Amino acid sequence: MAKKTVSELKKRALLAKQRMKMGYWEQMMRDREKLISEVGSTYENQRLISDYQREKYKREFNITVSKHASKDEELYQKVRKILDSDELVVNPISQLIDKEEYEGMDTEARQRYVLELSAKFRELKERYYREKMSLTS
Repeated sequence: MAKKTVSELKKRALLAKQRMKMGYWEQMMRDREKLISEVGSTYENQRLISDYQREKYKREFNITVSKHASKDEELYQKVRKILDSDELVVNPISQLIDKEEYEGMDTEARQRYVLELSAKFRELKERYYREKMSLTS
């Protein structure tokens, strides 16, 4: 088990080293300065830009490490599709449910699954609007 942890640590260190070599942080700083010059340097705008960049970083680099994160990212893409559509969606949770997984559950597990999915939907919806606000501000 300790060997697995070291391996994970080595992966993360390698990714960090690659980011530094490729100038990722310098590019992130240039993007930040550009966005600030476009929208203004108020505290609220700076906070929105920081939140946007934090989410971008999480998406780009945590996905490569975690299968759970990639599943969340797939779910986020579905949420984006729902929110980007011009039609009124009465029950977005039904569009997010994994039908095969749902059919194999008992009643209590189904209820838990729907509750967890609805909480995840709220979280991803907030992320969507934060990102949208930071891009349009």
